[in-house]
Amino acid sequence: MQCGCPREHLCARCNDDAFAQLRGVAACRGEVWAMDVARRMPIARPWPAYEGRAAALARGKVGDLTTDPALVDRLARELAHWAARWWRASSAAHGLDR
Repeated sequence: MQCGCPREHLCARCNDDAFAQLRGVAACRGEVWAMDVARRMPIARPWPAYEGRAAALARGKVGDLTTDPALVDRLARELAHWAARWWRASSAAHGLDR
């Protein structure tokens, strides 16, 4: 239940509520992003850290979910976490984690 705060600047409670509702979407998008990248480049390379271009791409993948910049960043970090998680698991499955 929202308190009436503006959608583009959620209070901490509403941000937490929205994050709880949308984190699964971000996680799924992160895994799909990693799968898409794996089709185009060698999986032996490490997944990039959440900074610079990688962070901008991640924010772009969740920007349609909210107009609140803090929530966009939080969801983008969740997306990047799940992309990296998929990437590491796939690397390990191919014996490339050594």
